[in-house]
Parts: sequence; structure tokens; C-alpha cells
Amino acid sequence: MGTINRQIIVNKFSTPEEGVSVREQDYKDPKPKELIIKTGYCPINPADLNVIEGKYGKLPELPAVIGNEGSGRVIAVGKECEHFKEGDHVLYMNRQDCWQEFVTATPDQIIKLPDSLPLKLSAMLKVNPATAWLLLNQGIKIESHGWVVQNASNSGVGVAIIQLAKALGIKTMNFVRREDCKDKLLSLGADAVFTDDESGKIEAAQLIKNKNINLPLAINAVGGESALRIMSLLSEGGTHITYGAMSKRPLKIPNSFLIFKNFNIRGLWLSHWLKNEDKSNIEEVYQDLAQKMLDEKLDQPIDSVYGLEELKDAIKRSMQEGRNGKVLLKFQS
Repeated sequence: MGTINRQIIVNKFSTPEEGVSVREQDYKDPKPKELIIKTGYCPINPADLNVIEGKYGKLPELPAVIGNEGSGRVIAVGKECEHFKEGDHVLYMNRQDCWQEFVTATPDQIIKLPDSLPLKLSAMLKVNPATAWLLLNQGIKIESHGWVVQNASNSGVGVAIIQLAKALGIKTMNFVRREDCKDKLLSLGADAVFTDDESGKIEAAQLIKNKNINLPLAINAVGGESALRIMSLLSEGGTHITYGAMSKRPLKIPNSFLIFKNFNIRGLWLSHWLKNEDKSNIEEVYQDLAQKMLDEKLDQPIDSVYGLEELKDAIKRSMQEGRNGKVLLKFQS
């Protein structure tokens, strides 16, 4: 019997727990311009759950292997693929089908990473750290010792923003739903942490007043009232960037914010950057982020790891509140 490629597929858009199953396919050797990568781990991201539900910005034709993030090692190299060899540690870049044991890729779809970076960490490198980097580096100039405010601060992107901002000398004002998250964020380098409610907003406003803080950037992953809370703290002419919508509530902006405070309201989607940016620039960003992980200056917490035989439990856990990080799917034996 030949090698089997186990793949996680969606046959019909449904609830996350019911919408996925494991399919077995025959392994195929690479064509001359292809490489075969053995996947190590893949995280379960909110975007993956949205795809299963049929509610994401870009949906595949069904049936489809899904998964927008993961990493592994090259196990076979097509004869026309230069600069790669068996054993190379690689990140899946422009792939939306990472949830499978063996990925057939072309060199432009992957990025080589340091061998010493653990596979569990490289699996979480593509989405959250890069999104955090973009939010802090794309278009809004923040002076050293300047401030940014964000909600969902204990999320994967949120903790990456805290750590990357600290490395840049930028201070972070952070909002969280759970009181028990505060100490963890402060230990990662957060400068101020508040509960995401009206009392937290009042405390934050008092800090801004007392320290005469200029706040040019608000980073929103929630929407609804939470998004308006952090928007209300912005300085005149400030920018509010939305990269997620955890509350599934729309952003209804008061006219006064646009007229009298002249706010800039924007969105950010990592996929646009990966599609349009020059690959050498993308590689430079990921090499820098990988090095920060190796230097323990960029921690991405892991809640739990599940094998494919525990797929339903993994999906269920990824949807529960109170997790301590990402839920990973383990593909390596």
C-alpha cells in the first residue's frame, strides 16, 4: 500500500463542528517545478471557522481542502526547483489548503525559515504576527514613546502587537473582556490594560488626560460598541483600523467623529498584502518575525494540540472562550 495523504475537507458549508471531515488521498510525487512538504502543525484561526460556515471574504469551490496557515519540511524536490532541498523548513504563504499531511507547492508559494525555529511556532507565523506588523508599520507613523490603543488585546494579533510595539518603543493601551488576562498582558510588555466596558473606557480617558497622551492609532478586531470605545479615545485626525469582527456587529460611526474629529476609518486584510507585495519584501518581514520568535521577543501562546482523529474536539476547543492561546492541529506522526 502506498503513502496516504490525510486531508481536512469541507463538503458543504455548515457549523464548524459539523462542516469538516478527514479524507484520504493517494500521495503523488512532485512534478519538475513542484515540491512536496510534510506538514507539521496548523493553527485553527477564526478565518478557518468562517470559511467552514461559508461566511468569509473569499470562499473555495466545494469540496475543498481548507486551512490558511501552517508550516512543515520539504520531503521531495522537483528537478527544476532550485534553492530548495529535502529537510528545508518552510512556511505556507499563498495557500488556502494547508490542512493536509502533504502539500504540493511551487517555490513562489512558500518561504524558507530557520531550521532551529520549532514547527509549532512557525505554524503560527503567517497570520497573526504579520498582521500585527502591518498594523504597526503600514501608513501610520507613530513616534517612539507614542501610543496605540487596541481591543481583543489577548488575541494572537493582540499579544503580537504588544510585543512588536515594545520592540519599536511604542506604548500600548489595551482592552480585554476578561479581568484575568491583565497580568499576562502586562508581563508581555503592555503599558496599560483595561476591561472592555464603559468603566474601562473612563479609566483610559483619565490616563490620557493625566499624561497628556497623543493617541493617533486605534486597532479594532471586535466591532460594535467595543470599536466605538477605542475610537472615542483617539486624538483628532487619528486613524481607526479594523482587521477583525469578533462580535459580528457592524461599526456604526457617529457623525461627530467624522466631522469634528476628522478620523480616518480603514480596514486591513493580510491577504491583500500577501497578494500584492513584492515577495522579497514579504520574505524580509517573515525572516525578521521568525528571528524575534527565536530571540523570545515574540511569543505566540499555544492552548492545546490535537491529532486529526480528534478533529471535532479541536474545532470545539478553538471556539471556546477562556483559551490560553491557539489550538493546533498536529499532522506529523
